[in-house]
Amino acid sequence: MYCETNPTGTAAGMAARFAALVPVLTTERLTLRAPQAADFALYAEIACGPRSKGIGGPMTRDEAWYDFATLASCWMLRGHGGWTITLTRTGAPIGFALIGAEPGDQAPELGYLLIEAQEGQGYATEAAEAVRDYAFGTLRLPELVSYIAPGNARSVAVAERLGAIRSGNVTYPEGDTPALVYRHPSPEDV
Repeated sequence: MYCETNPTGTAAGMAARFAALVPVLTTERLTLRAPQAADFALYAEIACGPRSKGIGGPMTRDEAWYDFATLASCWMLRGHGGWTITLTRTGAPIGFALIGAEPGDQAPELGYLLIEAQEGQGYATEAAEAVRDYAFGTLRLPELVSYIAPGNARSVAVAERLGAIRSGNVTYPEGDTPALVYRHPSPEDV
């Protein structure tokens, strides 16, 4: 599909200029960079599969495209948004992290998702820590939360490793399943 391909010609230059405005975050093993159209295949692998219940899935490929486009375009509307998580050593994309803003959110959301093959290696914690530090240190956001599907023990563990504290539930307008709310303490709270 056209929407899933990287742009060419003049449009490619414009897309590159916008992408260059997204800050690149680096950690010991990871590089978080602006999403590219070619990253959508990886996003669809996550969003359209059975493991996607925590992000409103499983989605159709079309629904996943709109969700991915929101992740990327939030930068223009909020000054924060999503990153593609890549392995610095190889450049291979392995997932996504974000400071999101969706209907029903109580505060900016720190989100993270990886392909299954990359779970259990500390990458989600490493990426989420970089995003959290950017949110508080550079953006000076007053608060940050993670919304986690009940039963998602791995995401809960990541939030707790980052020092987040469970602070209730939220139910989104489009569903009847509540999400667990984890508040990340700001540097002023520590």
